[in-house]
Parts: sequence; C-alpha cells; structure tokens
Amino acid sequence: MLQRVAVLTACALALSPAALAAHGKVGTWEATIQSTGMAAMPDMSKLPPAVQAQMKARGVHMNAGGMTTKFCMTPEQVKNDKPDLSHHGACEAQNMKMTGNSFRADMACKGEVKMKGHVEITFDTPEHYRGHTVMTMLVDGRPTTRESNMEARWLSPTCTVKPLP
Repeated sequence: MLQRVAVLTACALALSPAALAAHGKVGTWEATIQSTGMAAMPDMSKLPPAVQAQMKARGVHMNAGGMTTKFCMTPEQVKNDKPDLSHHGACEAQNMKMTGNSFRADMACKGEVKMKGHVEITFDTPEHYRGHTVMTMLVDGRPTTRESNMEARWLSPTCTVKPLP
C-alpha cells in the first residue's frame, strides 16, 4: 500500500511541470521534488518492469526523499497561454489561477488512492521556477499530509526526453 501511495504521490506531483507551458522555454527541463512523508518512495529497481520502463521514458529518477524528472516542452505547449492539465488521468486541477508570475491550483485525484491538495508555483525566469504542494490522503485508514518543494531548470533547447502529451 505505501509503495502504491508513493508512486501515486509522485504522479500527482508531476502535474506541476505541465503548468509551466506558457512560462518556460522550449526544450528539456529538469525538476527536482523533495517531499516530507515520502520516506516510503520505492527504489525504482524494485518496481515492476513495465512501471520502470514508463518512468525511465519520462526521465524520472526516485530516491528516498523525492524524485527528479526530465521533461520536454514543445513549441505548441510554450505558446499556449493556459496550462493543459487534462492528460493526468486520475488527477484533475481545479480553481487554476495565474497572477503575474505565479500559478495556483487545487488538485483532486480519484481512483484507488484518493488525494486532495494545493499547488503554488512561482516562475523566477523563463529558465527557472520553484513551487510547493500539499497533498492529503488516507493511508491505512489514517489521514496523511505530504508536503513537497520543487525546483525546475531549463537544460537545453533540444528535447532529450519524450514530450508530455
């Protein structure tokens, strides 16, 4: 159960890079996410091979305290003036608001593990952003809150990983 929660939490955190589209540069980005309450984040080598392959294709690396992921922003995503968070399956962003260089949204994830939370991102420059998320869920019947801090930086104008859908 904890492994499943850790993987789902990581997936929910991946909502945040997609929110960058209108504020970043075309090319490869790297986001580092450090979280409290994620000590149960599994070693990628212990995940099923299909899950490992999917995460590697997305440039994801997990460790005990969080994850690092690389992602690609296409020209179409960058020129779009609104974040497209529709491709995240069980998670949905609500109450999205852009104010100056800040993005805020509430998140709700349905499915086997239900989570609710809030994300805030500040875009320092077109090549850097930082953010904070708070997610609440039930783990073994007890409410659990996980907070995460994220930081992302632009790496290159060439996409070296598969673009987000």
